[in-house]
Amino acid sequence: MRRSNSGIVLLGLLVITVVVLFLVFFTFTKESDQDLFLRDVKEVETVNSLMVETNFHEQLINALKSEGYQPTGSIGYTIFSMEEKEITIVLFGLDSSKKQAEKYIQDLSNQLSTSLGLGKFDVTIREDKD
Repeated sequence: MRRSNSGIVLLGLLVITVVVLFLVFFTFTKESDQDLFLRDVKEVETVNSLMVETNFHEQLINALKSEGYQPTGSIGYTIFSMEEKEITIVLFGLDSSKKQAEKYIQDLSNQLSTSLGLGKFDVTIREDKD
């Protein structure tokens, strides 16, 4: 009887060791939340510095003006990562075909941003009625 108890204990220890090793291995191979956060921060810094280097803000305002739009100069950027970026553009006197203008401005903005190496943005248009 004594032999079977020691065999069960050894088997139990072996199973526990395998489970612990599996958990340790699984934890080390998976990216931690902090690693993911730091990678996103570096991407945001990269996008931001590229926007400054290429003077994206001024180029976008000038492109909108050359197409007959009246930007207020207020453009808001929200950058989560290289793949997930948003722009909010405020315009004066947007004509009645706002949806058509939004689509055109989305295409214009993304053509400019892609040519500068910034990738595509989700564009939102706001009208300043003052």
